[in-house]
Amino acid sequence: MGDDPRTKARSFLESSAIISEFEDILNDLVYENPEDLRGYLANYFLTQSKQPQITSLNLRLLTGPAGELAVHIDVTVALRNRTQRYNGLTVNLSSGQLSSQKIKEYEAFGEYEINQLNTESCCLLCSVNSTSLATILNRIDLIDHSTIDNLLANCRLEHAHEMAKLAAIEAENSNIEIAPEVPPAKPPPPAPPAKRQAMSPAGVKPGGAPPPSKKGTIKEVQLLEVIPDGPEPSSFTGQVLVTGISLTSRLITAEMQNSSLYRLIQLPYVTNLSIPLPIIPILQSGPDFPGKQTLVKYFMLIPRPDKMDNEEWLNKLHSIIHQLRETLTTAKGATSQQGYSTDDGCLVFSMDKPEQGFDILQNAVNAVCGTKEHWFDYALQMCPYEAFDYTNGMYEVASGMTKAPDDLADLYAEWILNYPSCIMLIDPFRYSDKTSLSRLCHRVTKKCYVTSTDTRRYQHEDDDNTINCHLLSFDRAPTVTELIQRVNKLRESNDYALGLFERDHQEVAQVYLADLAVGFGCRFLKLPGLLSLGGQTTSVILQRLSIIRDEIQMNDGDQPVQLKQHSFIHIRSAIDIPELDVAPPISTTSKNKDKKKRP
Repeated sequence: MGDDPRTKARSFLESSAIISEFEDILNDLVYENPEDLRGYLANYFLTQSKQPQITSLNLRLLTGPAGELAVHIDVTVALRNRTQRYNGLTVNLSSGQLSSQKIKEYEAFGEYEINQLNTESCCLLCSVNSTSLATILNRIDLIDHSTIDNLLANCRLEHAHEMAKLAAIEAENSNIEIAPEVPPAKPPPPAPPAKRQAMSPAGVKPGGAPPPSKKGTIKEVQLLEVIPDGPEPSSFTGQVLVTGISLTSRLITAEMQNSSLYRLIQLPYVTNLSIPLPIIPILQSGPDFPGKQTLVKYFMLIPRPDKMDNEEWLNKLHSIIHQLRETLTTAKGATSQQGYSTDDGCLVFSMDKPEQGFDILQNAVNAVCGTKEHWFDYALQMCPYEAFDYTNGMYEVASGMTKAPDDLADLYAEWILNYPSCIMLIDPFRYSDKTSLSRLCHRVTKKCYVTSTDTRRYQHEDDDNTINCHLLSFDRAPTVTELIQRVNKLRESNDYALGLFERDHQEVAQVYLADLAVGFGCRFLKLPGLLSLGGQTTSVILQRLSIIRDEIQMNDGDQPVQLKQHSFIHIRSAIDIPELDVAPPISTTSKNKDKKKRP
């Protein structure tokens, strides 16, 4: 009797109360008397069905011709008694061939079966489905993004400890010490003409700029305390994969809701959507490129806010790049133009000093845009760790020309004075040179954004107010939930400008970086250059911004809100220094005049 179908049916009807539910909807149907009866019923039951659930996470490992590693993410979702596999992201995990250490890290993180043919060949995939990741999200509601990201964050934390242990064991077995974060020291420069006089670190108030120095009859050179600060450590293996899975869950949610990602993640206080200003590098320089200039990594252009309402600015930008290439080819003869573009999509000019980059870029802009209309502003990104000499605690601006951190702050201030269109300085100092950063901000932040790509500053609340623009790296978030929390915290604490970017060759969001920037209300979006490999990414992101602009206009019946003209927030130093927006010009005719007399 227990297997009698009639008994099972009666038990099911009594326990589910489905008859009562049908009676209610039929009563509503009769009362409403809709034109489309079946459509009315369908809409009702769609609202009553369970939320879509993740049944499996599918990871497929890909390798490029140079051994670069990527993982394609698919998610299988169950909804209304059916399962469907949705296409997600392809996440780049590395930009070059895999070492034996990296192979072990990927095996430990994802439990992949990887076959290493030899130490110089790329790695082939036998089975890439990670048991630790593929099961961690089973039967989790797809729209419950907080739970998904918490599970991913816990998985990331567990494997981060495993990676540290693995690296230590690998180093011990190979009898090789783990390399410190501090870059190797450069050869010491020639001894200065005057003796160094020591300065007590206690004489400088933390967080503030040092008091002005007095210039005597003989130039005094301060003995600087060199803090062994290295670049921001790279993320552990698999972190970008976690970020990609987090973003994939939101992309599929938006697809199933027939919406767009920027609508799904739009923050509550972003009431009026706007298109961010792209920061696009044009010239690339530094220690690894021709010329004596070693401090500035990128010379970049930013379209003016009032020029973003159409695509004419982009046409002019392409014309500027063409003008620069023509200038470069003329200067270098018949050498192929292709040899002057970098993987980051920039052109390379041989420069002996940073000011040449300004002049080269300004001449090209004037040739295309004229001198009467202001189409573009400038931005600089420095490479402080590559330019820093750990032997004497000085920054190498150009070959044979070094600056102490405070003197470098004065040099930056001179640039802002001489080139008023330069509105942004990115990474002007190492993370540890906070007093010099404070000095710089006190001098220039009335006319310029000072920001950093080092995410370590967001781990300490006292660092939030040391710069007047925050550039957030999506691939270091490392989940969308954590990135939203960081954005909300910055919005609550201050009203500084906000920007978004992805690190070089660490593409996770790719084209959807545009959606993230719009949904978060970012003012800036830092992109690669428009040439070579970087240009492919930048082009699709700019196209996506155009599509978003059209969607906003179509759905909202209005143009996206035009960004206001730049409004700079002045960051005052903790120690008062003379009230000058910028430093007076520094004579560069003689190296002995590097240290100017401060008022």
